[in-house]
Amino acid sequence: MLELILPNLLEILAIILTGIVTYFGAKIKAVYEEKVNDDTKRKVVSTVVKAIEQLYKDLKGDEKLEKAKEAILEMLNEKGITITELEMNMLIEEVCNSFKESVVGE
Repeated sequence: MLELILPNLLEILAIILTGIVTYFGAKIKAVYEEKVNDDTKRKVVSTVVKAIEQLYKDLKGDEKLEKAKEAILEMLNEKGITITELEMNMLIEEVCNSFKESVVGE
């Protein structure tokens, strides 16, 4: 009787272990992708804001902001990364504040 149960028990355990590994693999992948996307967003926003500051010195603040948002959206869309308006505004503000701190610190 044990000979009949043992092969089935091993198959069941293999299925359960495969399910567990798949679940945790998917979770790890999601966390990794989120981290990579967040880092990419920060880098893109920083690069774009710095470039806008250099390229469009003659534009006013609101015009620069719109140029920056357009460029950020375009660059992130090319990479298949979405960003919310709030997230974009917060990241832009973060970069602008770092400009102000570097100017005050000098």
